[in-house]
Amino acid sequence: MSGYTYEIFTDSASNLTDDLIKNGNIRMISYISTIDGKKFRCYKEGRDYEEAGRKFYNAMRRGADVHTSLIDMETLRTAFEPVVKEGKDIIFVGISGGLSGTVQAARIVANDLMEEYEGRIIRCIDSMSASLGEGLLVMQLSRLRDSGATLEEAAEYYESHKMKMNHIFTVGDLAYLKKGGRISPAEALIGNLIGIKPILKANDDGKIVVHGKVRMRRKALDYLVDMTCERIVRPESQVISICHCDAPSDAAYVADKLRTALPVKDIIVRYYDLCTGSHVGPGTVAIFFMGENRMENMKAANTSTVA
Repeated sequence: MSGYTYEIFTDSASNLTDDLIKNGNIRMISYISTIDGKKFRCYKEGRDYEEAGRKFYNAMRRGADVHTSLIDMETLRTAFEPVVKEGKDIIFVGISGGLSGTVQAARIVANDLMEEYEGRIIRCIDSMSASLGEGLLVMQLSRLRDSGATLEEAAEYYESHKMKMNHIFTVGDLAYLKKGGRISPAEALIGNLIGIKPILKANDDGKIVVHGKVRMRRKALDYLVDMTCERIVRPESQVISICHCDAPSDAAYVADKLRTALPVKDIIVRYYDLCTGSHVGPGTVAIFFMGENRMENMKAANTSTVA
């Protein structure tokens, strides 16, 4: 146990790797994925994240049947109870409620434990995000705690900033969006045939929606860079992140263009976490950064196809 008065928990959809978890003294609760009937933990301490990502996304390319379930209440209670039993409080940040019921399950567990351990506080936050869109702000929570912020101050910071965390990405194969019901089978077939690449983003409800469409992969990557440059605020003070589903050369291309275009403090490049990556599929490239409130301009989202 750490010397803090409260502990910060997150789920493995936050895309935090061992180095970031250790530096931030953050506690991780893992999702469980199933590949062709075999279960495995999406996060495991000490695992080679890149090697695991390559194997996972190659399995998807080969047509493996992949499923991920929400974190059950028994797992959440097992994680939380030793902390409150010791007399500490908790902030838990989970994947967007628009994508999973994990935060709702955590709130039920939290209420039960707060009744059993009078005086303890467990604050469960719906990140309205996924991947490092969630994880970057979890890292900021740990920095606030280190600087002496109370649990309430840290939690309120997250709540007041989460809709400024922009998520924009493109995918390598429309089949995975079709499987998740985000586009129709006909759209997936025609789009793959003529090289249509959708640009997706997180919306007001924490769900993933199509923002625009371009033709050809390189134009899609350039579009992501242009959107970042347009929407980012105070880039010189930001660490922004790029996550990819086994597309390292494309991620490097995007990182190089961003470094040239923006005076960013730093750029983190990571393999996409296996939990949320299973829903977007191999070849996905995403950028996460603090920018204009992403609830703005959604009605004016561009849905046209760019030549």
